[in-house]
Amino acid sequence: MDWLIFGVLSLWLLISVGGAVLVKNPIHSILFFLSAVLATAGLFLALGAELLAGLQIIIYAVAIVVFYVLVITTIPWEKVKRFEGVYKKELIFGVPLLLLVFAMIAYGIYRGKLHDPAIMKADSVRDLGKTLFTSYLFPFEVASVILLVAMIGAILLGRKEE
Repeated sequence: MDWLIFGVLSLWLLISVGGAVLVKNPIHSILFFLSAVLATAGLFLALGAELLAGLQIIIYAVAIVVFYVLVITTIPWEKVKRFEGVYKKELIFGVPLLLLVFAMIAYGIYRGKLHDPAIMKADSVRDLGKTLFTSYLFPFEVASVILLVAMIGAILLGRKEE
């Protein structure tokens, strides 16, 4: 049964990623991206990584998608629609790089060196929260300020000239 759930979620993820890359409408691309994020969270749940599934939904499905929607609504699409082709140079360089990375990951999975059960502890969520909000509180808050500044910058750059 676990393989069936994993297979369905993997197929859903592949279709969503393909849709996000191949559709031309930016709103449809964001919806496919959101679908891919949810499928990835489902895969994390199926693998027993509840913390990663929760972070996937909180960080990507909420924050990043809202940021993308903000950027898309502020970009003047008349300039973007002038180009309606395929990026041939990027495709020529991207496909071999994608195949190389896929081969490296497949080799790591085949050799069994990507999973170390000693890393997982019973109180890993509690330890992560304690470390994040004590030792790394300042960098955590700096990252949120940087994201806020980036969002304001995107709004200012995307607005129309008066």
